[in-house]
Amino acid sequence: MSRQVKPGSKPYRARLRERLAALGFPDEAIPARVAENLIVECRIPPRTAWRLASELSLDVAAHRYNALTGDPRAGMRGTRIWEYEQWPERGVRPTLAALRVLAQVYGTGWKSLLGLRDLEQLPAKDLAEYHAEPVAGPVAPRPARTVARVESRPEEEIGSGALDDAILLTRTNVDDVQLDDLWSDLDFLGGAYARTAPESILGQLAVIEERAAALLKGRQRPKQTQDLLLIEAKAGAMMAWIAGDLGRYRLARELNSAAWLYTQYADDFLARRWVRTSQARVAFWAGNGVESAKLAADGLSYHVGGRLTDAPLILAEARGWSSVQAERQVLAAIARWTSIEDPDLGAGGDDRFFNITKDRRHYMAGTSLLSVGHASAALREFTTAREAYGKLSLENRWEAMDPMIRIDTGRAHLRLDDLEGAAAHVEPLLATDVGKQPDMVRATLKLLATELSGPRWQSATTAKNLTEALLDAHASARP
Repeated sequence: MSRQVKPGSKPYRARLRERLAALGFPDEAIPARVAENLIVECRIPPRTAWRLASELSLDVAAHRYNALTGDPRAGMRGTRIWEYEQWPERGVRPTLAALRVLAQVYGTGWKSLLGLRDLEQLPAKDLAEYHAEPVAGPVAPRPARTVARVESRPEEEIGSGALDDAILLTRTNVDDVQLDDLWSDLDFLGGAYARTAPESILGQLAVIEERAAALLKGRQRPKQTQDLLLIEAKAGAMMAWIAGDLGRYRLARELNSAAWLYTQYADDFLARRWVRTSQARVAFWAGNGVESAKLAADGLSYHVGGRLTDAPLILAEARGWSSVQAERQVLAAIARWTSIEDPDLGAGGDDRFFNITKDRRHYMAGTSLLSVGHASAALREFTTAREAYGKLSLENRWEAMDPMIRIDTGRAHLRLDDLEGAAAHVEPLLATDVGKQPDMVRATLKLLATELSGPRWQSATTAKNLTEALLDAHASARP
């Protein structure tokens, strides 16, 4: 097996099947050998191993489970099968009846779905039944039935474990105080980012993420698990955003990928918006404008009411398309944003981190318009952005906005052949230390220097001096 293939992954299983087929194993025998390999060599728990060996997703396995019970509307869901697979470390203990149906779905005996750790946590009654029943080899999956078969069991045993199973739901390693503290810390850090060093916020968010991850390894009630998954999703998206600001794009992408997985298990539209907003931002500043636009457009498909407005994602879509000078898409997005823009939308709320302030909204609109050649319209947006920035309280100002507005205002003046106007906006910035600014400030400094050194301004002394000063500032900024 190639070392470049992750053990247990789909490519790994495909290669394993090819090897088994080459050794003469018939098709019907291969799933059992794949499952055995996943359990022994890859240390994948039995229930997960058998599902993967059957090449079934969680949702497809749930659908087949419901079909076998004779009621396609039955309550089995992919998330419940996932919870069965997490037990006994966390999740929910599967009943023996559920294991029997799953075994039919996977084409094996139900005892094959239990490992040593599972057996150590089984109730005494279930363990006795495990030992009383002979081991069955792999069986072919049964076709869906229209009527469920009820096994004959002594009347006194029917439902005897129901209360014990229900009581398990009351045992939890989480309480409401812990959850409230985690949410409160997230909200505080979201508001503090505008005025605190990015590395500090990133480190504190990492602590929240680790606390939530540790709690998820225990047992919670379903609503508590949902809250922890959402906390992980939001913390991951915020960390990715900040890692991108620091120029750590690989880390940012990994964090966003992890956050997206949490949203899938949480099955929450607002969480998906958080992550898509962060993904679009990271993709743009990493140089993937079209990917950024598509991620933003997908984020808009998750309708969440008023908690996270459409503006950040619409503007991210416009900015993404502007990177390839897709004028039609940019103007269409800007028009959609203009129709919903709320000039009174402040910086408060639980989602203030993602609900960007007015100065940042108009700045994003300005940069998109500037990239597709609408310099006058861009200049108007930058003017509005500067005015909005000046009206913000100090605690709600994002420090990077001042240099970025100045730089791009200078670029707009250059497009309008106004070198002196460009210098007037940029020179005050060069008198300050920009070394502690986020990575995108460094990127915009370099862009302006490149434009000033072009043929149009080669003979202008002001342009030459400004270019040298910009390059000096760029060199002093964060590497």
